[in-house]
Amino acid sequence: MLRSTHHLVHQLSDQLLLLPAIVRRFERKSPAAMPELMAWIDRCEDLLSGHRMVEAAQVAGFKARILAPAFDDDRRGTLRRRQQAIAIALLHDLQEAIQLGLRPHAAKMQQARDLARQLLQIVAQSGAVRYDPAIGIETMIDQVWALCIAHEQLKPMAAQLRALLSNDDIRLLMAEEIDPLDFLAA
Repeated sequence: MLRSTHHLVHQLSDQLLLLPAIVRRFERKSPAAMPELMAWIDRCEDLLSGHRMVEAAQVAGFKARILAPAFDDDRRGTLRRRQQAIAIALLHDLQEAIQLGLRPHAAKMQQARDLARQLLQIVAQSGAVRYDPAIGIETMIDQVWALCIAHEQLKPMAAQLRALLSNDDIRLLMAEEIDPLDFLAA
């Protein structure tokens, strides 16, 4: 079964957007900064491993470096301070590892988004599908997609879109990109 590229891109992007708040907590020396960072690392690691991405191992390695002082025999300084120092030093590397994993998927989503916009624009201009509030947006998306995969001139673009995303992701993407006003009868 294909994992959702659409969900992965949105979820990893959401996690990356949480990082500035975590950095601010470290900057303000908040006691909640370290537990929040560890929870953030766990969420990112789960997302990456759930999509079978090797960057999960890299994130786990960074987490291990943060946890290492707890197993150190050297007792100079407090454990919490040593872990925080390591965590702060690794924040950029953590963010970079997650972005590295996200980058190819985000590029694929952008390419798919551009194709979906083109298909939607062509279908809207053709007038082959009209928006009827009584049948709803989901049915309209199904009609647009059915036209795209059946019409000889639209098939190549639909095939490209299918090569990039699963059918469910295509429907989600079209739902984000479609403007029912473009499909109203003139």
